[in-house]
Amino acid sequence: MDDDRVRATETSIRMLEGLIDLGGEAGITELATHLSVAKSTVYKHLNTLESSGLVVKHGDSYRIGLRALEFGGYAQRYDGVYDTARPQLRKMADETGELANLMFEEDGWGVYVHTSRGEDAVDIDTQTGRRAHLHATGLGKAILATLPEERVEEIVDSRGLPGVTEHTITDRTELLAELEKIRAAGIAYDREECVEGMACIARPLSTPSERPAAISITGPVSRVSSGGTEATIRTVLEEAGNVIELELTG
Repeated sequence: MDDDRVRATETSIRMLEGLIDLGGEAGITELATHLSVAKSTVYKHLNTLESSGLVVKHGDSYRIGLRALEFGGYAQRYDGVYDTARPQLRKMADETGELANLMFEEDGWGVYVHTSRGEDAVDIDTQTGRRAHLHATGLGKAILATLPEERVEEIVDSRGLPGVTEHTITDRTELLAELEKIRAAGIAYDREECVEGMACIARPLSTPSERPAAISITGPVSRVSSGGTEATIRTVLEEAGNVIELELTG
């Protein structure tokens, strides 16, 4: 019976993930085809999720329900980092005009927890809750640089080093060398490693929280990587990080 319950829970989670894969909304047939699951199984799980408010029916389709925000809200806030960092991200976005991000590490993934958009920010997928490979983002590499070597090895072993773009580091030795540079400089870079044409400058956060975290500014390579702008962004990141760390430890 216990095994059955575990499998049922995993299937329900797959339903939610499948809806996200399909743009947030799908019908039973479409979702069944996407997941290679019987339509009767999809119907039963969606019906159960609907009764809990985790999905809602819209015509013949189903969407992720707003009830999911309740769970996500608790996940964001339980250690105070999100609430402390949020106004600083707004300030970062206003000062640079670009996209400011906050990421946590969880289960070997980088999870986007909050983003603030400046007036010139490019629209890329940093949706709250989206998971990303740590090695392929500036935020993720900043986080990895704060972790013990054995934890980094565990993450690489479990999540791998897939090439997200042609610029992504996919060699373990190269990644470890990059992390040493980040530890020395206190700053991490992503130059088209996650999204073609986009660059990211990131700073790890040192907080009392058990969740490793980092902040970043993301924008087009042509803007973010220019000498004067890069220096300005580094200053903005350092100042915001200092304020966040002081408020959390003060």
